[in-house]
Amino acid sequence: MEKWDVVVVGGGPGGSYAAKTAAEAGLKTVFFERGRKSGEKNSSGCGLGQRWWRDFPELMSELQELPSVRKIEMVVINLIDEHDRLRYRCGTTGSDLCANRWPHGMDGISIYRRDLDPFLAGKAVAAGAELRTSTLISDVLMEGGKVTGVKTEKGEPIGAEVVIAADGAMSTMARKAGMRNRWGGGCTLVPQLDFGCNEQKMDDIIGNAEWCWFGPLYGTYQVNFRDGFHIGAGQWLRDDWDEKPLDMMKKVVSIPGFQAMCRAIEAKPREYQAHLLPWLKKPPKTYMAGMMLAGDAAGFPCPLEAEGIWHAVVSGREAANTAAWAISRGDTSEKALAEYERRWRASNLGKEHEFGEEFVNLWNSSIFDPKLMARQIQLLLEFSMLHPFSIVFDWGDAHMDCFNQHLEHLMDLAPEFGEFGKTYIAPLGRGIWPKNVKRILATVKPRVPGLRRLSDENFFKVVARLSKGLAPFLDPAAKQDAPLPREAYGAGGR
Repeated sequence: MEKWDVVVVGGGPGGSYAAKTAAEAGLKTVFFERGRKSGEKNSSGCGLGQRWWRDFPELMSELQELPSVRKIEMVVINLIDEHDRLRYRCGTTGSDLCANRWPHGMDGISIYRRDLDPFLAGKAVAAGAELRTSTLISDVLMEGGKVTGVKTEKGEPIGAEVVIAADGAMSTMARKAGMRNRWGGGCTLVPQLDFGCNEQKMDDIIGNAEWCWFGPLYGTYQVNFRDGFHIGAGQWLRDDWDEKPLDMMKKVVSIPGFQAMCRAIEAKPREYQAHLLPWLKKPPKTYMAGMMLAGDAAGFPCPLEAEGIWHAVVSGREAANTAAWAISRGDTSEKALAEYERRWRASNLGKEHEFGEEFVNLWNSSIFDPKLMARQIQLLLEFSMLHPFSIVFDWGDAHMDCFNQHLEHLMDLAPEFGEFGKTYIAPLGRGIWPKNVKRILATVKPRVPGLRRLSDENFFKVVARLSKGLAPFLDPAAKQDAPLPREAYGAGGR
């Protein structure tokens, strides 16, 4: 039986980067891809945000030269009402004040996986890892509860000091090793439609932006590439799930505003796709004796917007570094590989999941619920009327009367959404840095005559006593630039 230091199952971004990192550490490494080449069996494409420039600058300088890349600087939000009318379109971006903070805003690129995956696999091969394509790994080898290698579909055994499973949402390795059976309610089926378009017209009309479509439908993202785009939607797989994936897409493509966009850029549908994606409040256990899970196999996609490529690559890197550390010690036991979980939790990857419960609960009660969104769209539209441009360009009455009418409508809606805000929005308050809470309160103090003579220290003590919810933010011992522990947060009924 052949024997390797590290066997990586999966030739996607996480698997390829794990193989690259392990090979660079001097480990004898092989990684397996079930397709004829990396990127052959994946969803069409993805967006790479600013974190890639921070964490992988050497890759980004080359990735931008690949043929499908489109530069991204913002997200365009399209709000649709219950009559399929496009009611509001806005863009998200950062101001120039963000220039001293990197990363910021939505700077990034979109790229098809047919370009990204082979690129990353090539980097792993160049580092010394061996890539074996058209090879399906169907089982694990185990001795005494420890993973000691893998087995191919043809029954060929391959030994390993450490196995890194980067084999996707329904990870065969995790199931065969007994780490879990299935995700249950923490997995979503994502249907996608991929379109080919006129590149010049995409430049003129779409520009450097991703698009989203929100309304009484399943929230839909539109990822735009050099000469094409795909739309995708999702819903958690659970007992009351009764929406056919293709019907989710039909609702979007029937929107007149979407059809107008397609006509303008000469969009033609090319392929229908569907893939599974873990969308979890927190990742489950990610290691056992002899094996670690990376990327979707570990449940790492962001709990807010489910982007998972950066998460896969970072987790693959951490798994490979842990493997090198454990092998150098001659110990790949479960206790030793627990180091992997300590490392990813301490990294920026771990920060993504600190608010996993709050993010998933919010999403499940808004974008993933078309009936609720029918009413929430009205709330969002009223909010939109209170920003300066809407106030200036509301010609229905005297401008201040218009402002007050919209404010009145907003307050009429407030009771209906009060419980929603208390349950799903207020718990996010613990994520505001204590130093920012203090700065906000400090702006109030000079405007209240009875408080002006108090020192800042005594002022914050008074506020902390009056408001149990704010007390943790004003504790001198609180770390000033990090979210508070969930148990310290008292607002929102928590």
